[in-house]
Amino acid sequence: MVEISAVRAPVERILHALLTRHAEAGHVHLNDLAEEIGDEAVTPAEIEALIDGLEAAGLRVGELLDGLDVLVIRQVLASARRLRAALGRSPTVDEIARDSGHPPHAVRRALEHAAAPARARP
Repeated sequence: MVEISAVRAPVERILHALLTRHAEAGHVHLNDLAEEIGDEAVTPAEIEALIDGLEAAGLRVGELLDGLDVLVIRQVLASARRLRAALGRSPTVDEIARDSGHPPHAVRRALEHAAAPARARP
């Protein structure tokens, strides 16, 4: 286990952003971790430190879908269908987020889960 205080400032920024972004939901999907890291060069030890820091703050990291996740997926898909009919085109993530009341990162994850083949889902 790597001490989060022993990591570089960019990694601390990533941890803070993830904690802020996911505090209410209580979990962080690995795709959200990758999205927040972006182009920042991080080592495997720093990724481990990020996950340790998230878990130490009480967040689940990369776990299976739970009932709340399924509810969000249903709400996001309902919003997407409603907007598609109203707009006559596929809605953007931001449009779905506004309509469903979920943040864009939650909408992206919900759409990813909905599009994944059943056998490939966690």
